Amino acid sequence: MGITSSKDLNQENSDPKTQKTQVQTEKVGDSSSVLKDQLQVFMREGGCKETYEAFQDCVEEAQNKNKDPISMCYPTLEKCMEAHYDYYHPFFAAKKSAAKVLMKDFVPSSVWRDPGEYVSPKQLKEEEEKEELFLAFMRGGGCKEPYTAWENCIDEADKNPEDIVLKCAGVFSRMTKCMDAHSDYYRPILEAKKTAEEHMENELQVFLSEAS
Repeated sequence: MGITSSKDLNQENSDPKTQKTQVQTEKVGDSSSVLKDQLQVFMREGGCKETYEAFQDCVEEAQNKNKDPISMCYPTLEKCMEAHYDYYHPFFAAKKSAAKVLMKDFVPSSVWRDPGEYVSPKQLKEEEEKEELFLAFMRGGGCKEPYTAWENCIDEADKNPEDIVLKCAGVFSRMTKCMDAHSDYYRPILEAKKTAEEHMENELQVFLSEAS
């Protein structure tokens, strides 16, 4: 996913009843596959079934054209889910929680911190020092240009304000692809991204397990 993964939201079998059977007969231990099946059923049973099906077609088209499926396909699906927030709110809650985990490593604390949250002068100074070290690290590797584009996107989204994850998904994808190509240097950041993705999966897993 950036945070949101088109692979997790996509599916192979379009019959919800068949999917439920697959979930029940899934081999024990394959939790990732179970989560994907449960999430696909959840998405289809809400008020955005048709939009979700269009999203699937869009993802396939984007992948065939080698384009980012999140920035190309997800906005329409998210608008529908927002219109049916009472049903889809667990997905948004998981995305927000995971985004906060990720943002702590990728953007200044003033962006991800909750408004009104108290920060002591000592804590603020420590955060500023960490941010300076982080910026120096990111700009010192082979992905300085895509990282700068990511910073600019974050600044623009923060000023307007806009949904950072949605607005900057394409920029973030290009940056992480660059970091994958320079994984020896950027390994700590790639691990932080993996942690955020696992955090969202865990949040969704808890909800879907309780709902099943």
